[in-house]
Amino acid sequence: MMGEIRIRAAQDDELDTVAALTVEAYAQYAATMAPDAWSMFAQGIANVRARTTDGRLLVAERDGALVGAVTVFLDWRGAQSDAASVSLLAVPPQSRGEGIGRALMEHCVTWARDEGKRRVVITVTQEMEVARDLTESMGFTRAPELDHEPAPGVRLLGYALQLDGAGD
Repeated sequence: MMGEIRIRAAQDDELDTVAALTVEAYAQYAATMAPDAWSMFAQGIANVRARTTDGRLLVAERDGALVGAVTVFLDWRGAQSDAASVSLLAVPPQSRGEGIGRALMEHCVTWARDEGKRRVVITVTQEMEVARDLTESMGFTRAPELDHEPAPGVRLLGYALQLDGAGD
């Protein structure tokens, strides 16, 4: 029997582990990108220290091991002041299908609501079917105004979740 999933802030001594976990979680997309593009993308997503300066880096821990990570920004990534932005939800392939991604996302939504935000936004690529299915099952809807192309050939699709009663 697997232990309970615990969501908490990442510790400084875990940042290298979180970086490796994140790259591992996204490695399946390397085949769809040019080698130079994947190299740049992998370096960017591995730079977890940069995200800790203006975001909250959360980890999922189970039985003493890190099994997922996500970053949530209260005022970043082009999100309006009433929105929190979720970025780089990462669950390695061997841990998928166990509710880890959902637990991380639910924590982000709760935190955003507690901070008085009116919505939560996220962007995913067309290829990220599992992430799209998760966000849609949580009530996120397409927000085309958030679509953008951060690198040639990499198209991100925006989704938003309205938070009823935030800050009330």
